[in-house]
Amino acid sequence: MNAIPVLMYHHVNAEGSFITVGVRNFEKQMAFLKEQGYRTINTADFENILTNPDAAATKNTIMITFDDGWADNWHYAWPILKKYDLKAVFFVVTSWVHDGGVRPSGGVFPPHKKCKAMVAEGLAKEVVMSWDELREMEADGLIDVQSHTHMHKKIDGDGVYENLSQSKELIEARLGKKCEALCWPWGIYNDRYISDALKAGFRLLFTTELGTNTLKTGQLEIKRIAIGDIGVMKFRKKLFIHSDDGLSKLYLRIFK
Repeated sequence: MNAIPVLMYHHVNAEGSFITVGVRNFEKQMAFLKEQGYRTINTADFENILTNPDAAATKNTIMITFDDGWADNWHYAWPILKKYDLKAVFFVVTSWVHDGGVRPSGGVFPPHKKCKAMVAEGLAKEVVMSWDELREMEADGLIDVQSHTHMHKKIDGDGVYENLSQSKELIEARLGKKCEALCWPWGIYNDRYISDALKAGFRLLFTTELGTNTLKTGQLEIKRIAIGDIGVMKFRKKLFIHSDDGLSKLYLRIFK
């Protein structure tokens, strides 16, 4: 059965690491998608496929996602996505997004651990995208900005609805669009959190659980595949495995 792999990225930066894809490898990955005729989709496309039998996924349908909203996505990932005319979804932490305007090209950005430390020190403006940058990417029609909550904290049952609804309202107000997709921080969620998310108005809920997606998996526990700083051969292998539901399940049962 054709399935939809949802690719999970965080950073694209000068040097790769466990959570960062180097610029060279990222461009090779995106060039491969273009050359092989992959159809990249946004959240509206995805919901249409999951809810409309006439819009079934083709063999080469995928979604590209980025978590957090790091500024290197603007400087490095966005130009490459635009070059190859590929759609992507950016899940942003709205309390980190700022009014810093559009930065000039040529920025140098620290690794993930340092980025997190800078956010904690109140320096999110240095390492996170601005509303103007998000707005500019949205206007081009390739980037779909959605929610990664407002506070990006490990939710413990208190204030979940407020955290989610505030993020949704900010994205809709600042970008003039619908925000109906949510990605859970660290993939932590339960039935109560899902209920709060639905109450807040979210329709698609993304996890960090490994696997692929079909009509049977539904909209509330969407699985993703972490990509990482890998070359084209390993990238191709991941796409091949997780574009087939049965093969994906068999592979993860053996190697997870």
